[in-house]
Amino acid sequence: MQKEELYDISAVCEMLGVTSRTLRFYEEKGIIKSIKCFSNRRKYSQNQLELIKKILVLRSLGLSVSQISEIQKGDSELAQAIIGRKAEIIAKLAELSKTARLLDNALNVIENGGNIFEPKTQLPEHAQLQNDFVSENTEAFINGEYEKLFNAFGKTMQEYTPLSALKSIIEDTVLPLGRFISFEGITRDSGAENVYYSHLRYEKLGLRIKFVVFENKINGLWLSYYEL
Repeated sequence: MQKEELYDISAVCEMLGVTSRTLRFYEEKGIIKSIKCFSNRRKYSQNQLELIKKILVLRSLGLSVSQISEIQKGDSELAQAIIGRKAEIIAKLAELSKTARLLDNALNVIENGGNIFEPKTQLPEHAQLQNDFVSENTEAFINGEYEKLFNAFGKTMQEYTPLSALKSIIEDTVLPLGRFISFEGITRDSGAENVYYSHLRYEKLGLRIKFVVFENKINGLWLSYYEL
């Protein structure tokens, strides 16, 4: 009977790009097993080698050792574990996105000479003024009044997007859309009090303009298409 080939722990580490400490940790948690020879060196069978490869794939997907253990025992299904991990990532991305918006808001306050430690209360009248400001600059966008739109930019926006660049960006963006149909309205971002979206309807596609406004200045402007 042919003797089963065993792989020394150092060889396994080199083959799979892991540390011996990692393998020992997995063994302590009971998700892999080694064979100790007379030299007290850990060795692994071909089956264990394949198991370690699978574990490394699952770890790269962000599954915890306890989750992998549950999958091995049959207490959890692989697909469900992956779905659960994906849900965690999506929730984390939403949290990070919210934090990014808060950081944008803080930068807008700082760049306009405000104090982020003493935020101003956003009154309904103020929100209406911002809405009117966005509406006015959306009309400037539609009518090709590039200089008017540029003059509404904050200092940093003007530095990074000169008038000539703004004109080229708008013209290149609008060119594939066909004939302008209508201004569909403005919505306010529920997660950021100074972010507004203007929706424009064109012959072929819709165009969404994202405005970040502060103290009657545009501190961010993004253009994106959407299906009608």
